[in-house]
Amino acid sequence: MKITGLQLFWMITLMSLGMTMVMTMTPAVSAAKQDMWISVILSGCIVMIITFLATQTSKLYPTQNLIQLSQTILGKWLGKAVILIYFVQWLTILPIVMRQFNDVIQTLILPSTPKWAVILIMLALTIYATYSGGIETIARCSEILGPIAVIMILLILIASINNINLHYLLPVYADSGIAPIIKGSLAPASYLGHSVEYLMLASFLQTPRQGTRYAFAAITTAWIVVLISVTMACATLGVQLSSQMWYPFFEMSRKITMFGFIENLDPLPIVIWVSSVFIKLAIILFITSYGTAQFLNISKWRAMIWFIAPVIMLLSLVPRNINEAVTDYLLNYWIPVALPVNMLGIPLLLLTVGRIRQAFNRSA
Repeated sequence: MKITGLQLFWMITLMSLGMTMVMTMTPAVSAAKQDMWISVILSGCIVMIITFLATQTSKLYPTQNLIQLSQTILGKWLGKAVILIYFVQWLTILPIVMRQFNDVIQTLILPSTPKWAVILIMLALTIYATYSGGIETIARCSEILGPIAVIMILLILIASINNINLHYLLPVYADSGIAPIIKGSLAPASYLGHSVEYLMLASFLQTPRQGTRYAFAAITTAWIVVLISVTMACATLGVQLSSQMWYPFFEMSRKITMFGFIENLDPLPIVIWVSSVFIKLAIILFITSYGTAQFLNISKWRAMIWFIAPVIMLLSLVPRNINEAVTDYLLNYWIPVALPVNMLGIPLLLLTVGRIRQAFNRSA
């Protein structure tokens, strides 16, 4: 299975874009208020560090993925312990994203549809894409859906220009300070930080050593689009209203009115959201199944899908409400654990130890 650099670009872009715009604006506005745009800029700097660590670590052993290189660098037992930490991340984010998808769909368009039905449909689609062609099918889907999603976002942003009130973004810094701005940057950084999955995807590139520029281009594109989108949403709805909404970006699209007859463009962000969620679920399901098979020395990685999929289905039904599915997971695990440990700490450890080992081997 091989993918191109352009396909990698769209995979990382889509995986990071929709979820970050929809799920992280409210925490950012609640913390930093009208200075949330500064928080998003800061989150971009954090994500650049994450992407740098992931790409440089992958360059140490370009043909190996995270499962292999962690054991090559840290040894068999410590390397496997590190891998288990990532399995916890992947096996928890899959049902949470699935439940978040269900909550958005039920809230906006299908309020009477049972949770299990919405989740089962998306899960079946994800399984089909992952099982049929693995990473190649997911990459081709990303190559088609990515440009469509970006064009739709641009249409929404252009159509929303007339609704912007820049006074909602004032005063700058005076009402918040550095601590709230840093706090507001953590949620966007943690969702954009999926560039750490590059450690699992790089080995599938046709030219693994050239993947760095595509990873940085993808995360830069997602970051800039998120920055513009959340700033415009805040400037359209205001700080107080945005901080009390679950999905401010969707609400911004509902305020669009052009030429007296073009309005109600909220189906566009739904398409963006579904595309982003589908690609994100498919990528993580693939790397979880493929990685588990490698970890357990199972030759047929597709067989793992049928063990992982029921777990996703059951765990996605555990949260009792939107607050548990979004806020609790974000504040109790994703930001305090996954961001510093999985996205920053472990890649830094692998990069440092890997370079020391290679320098020692060259000198020997």
